[in-house]
Amino acid sequence: MRGLAARAILSPHDPRVHPEQSSALTAPSQQDRRRPVAVRVARALAQLVALGAAVWVLLRTARPTWGTLATTHVVLRAGPLVGGSLVWLAAFAFLVELWAQSLAWWGERLAPLRALRMFVLTNLARYIPGAVWQFAGLAALALDEGVSPLAASAAVLFQQLALLWTGFLLALAFAPALLTARASSLPPWATAAVALAGLVLSAVLVPPALAHLHRRLQSLIPRGLPLPQPPRASFARYLGGSALGWVGYGVAFWLFGRALLGAGAPSLLLAATAFVASYVAGILAIFAPGGIVVREAALVAALGHHIGPDRAFVLAVAARLWLIGLEILGAAAALAASSWNRPDERERA
Repeated sequence: MRGLAARAILSPHDPRVHPEQSSALTAPSQQDRRRPVAVRVARALAQLVALGAAVWVLLRTARPTWGTLATTHVVLRAGPLVGGSLVWLAAFAFLVELWAQSLAWWGERLAPLRALRMFVLTNLARYIPGAVWQFAGLAALALDEGVSPLAASAAVLFQQLALLWTGFLLALAFAPALLTARASSLPPWATAAVALAGLVLSAVLVPPALAHLHRRLQSLIPRGLPLPQPPRASFARYLGGSALGWVGYGVAFWLFGRALLGAGAPSLLLAATAFVASYVAGILAIFAPGGIVVREAALVAALGHHIGPDRAFVLAVAARLWLIGLEILGAAAALAASSWNRPDERERA
């Protein structure tokens, strides 16, 4: 990642560095931070709407299943719960940093803490019906940071594709763990070899394919499109980092399962694989805000014949409530930090 971060520092707004992108992608380098009151109010209202949408989804998810959750004998264990929460937050922050570093491929750069604030605040907007609200919020905050909204949004889409592909490969590699011995037709080493081959081929073939596509579009569209231009080594690290983020999410879910079900929780390999596979299914279900219901159904289907359908259902719903709660806490903390630091920003302006 060091080489990628170094490229991000090399004056991304300088037209001599990226002459073909400077007019199409970059936002104005000098902006007046004293925006009209109406703009600041609208931004605050948008953030509150996103926060309210997440709370509404949290309550709507909990309400019909509260009876089942209440009658299920659950003793929440603080140690695994705190550990799982910290691991999930660390994996989330790592993936946000990966996104921020990938902005160098579009000739942009963004400080890690500012990138984290942008993602935490806009991530909740995916629970609002319609697929555009998260990107609209991201574009608005990107303009505030002097980053091209096109580049920021394109980098998010690119990361979603990378996560979708690496998550699918990881789920494929450990698919035998989800299946019963009778249903599994391939040995574990075979599925792992196929997944590894897919990862290596992606790292080798995607960068030159993107470069070729970029040259073709340049000849057709004078101002160009926000396509990334990653070097092979940087893209390979990017794919590896995406896979590592999935590993972090899987470990966090396993710890949460231990916190909720104790010895009755699924094993590490089973829990991580099921969570990654269900998360991929949720990403593919673009009609469901945040992949809600689809992800839970996939998780129950993956774990039901291992730990029982009742326990799998409780774990799936409780995990959704847990993750939404973490997202709400993160957004609230980011809003508080933003309000705390704004007077200093006005003084510097």
